[in-house]
Amino acid sequence: MSSGYIDPFLSINNQLNELKKMVLEIKNTPKEDFTNKYYTYQQVAELLHVDYQSVRNYVTAGFLKAEDVGPRKKLIHHYQIFNEDQTLKNFKYKRKA
Repeated sequence: MSSGYIDPFLSINNQLNELKKMVLEIKNTPKEDFTNKYYTYQQVAELLHVDYQSVRNYVTAGFLKAEDVGPRKKLIHHYQIFNEDQTLKNFKYKRKA
């Protein structure tokens, strides 16, 4: 009588094990290193969906810090634009304290 017994949860357990493996693979993928990533004013303007002049105004007002790279070129570091969870910082309607 017990030879005809089929475990109904066996397929669910197998699928859960596959999902666990996939989640671990995603979790263990190497994260991108942003310590040496810089953007030009134009790239920042495209990311923030604002005009180039607005980015220059943000730097002048002190909302963003730009680093000089040569006599005329200035670059903005990745962490000036993005939060730690890689979401864009909000610069609209920001007031200087």
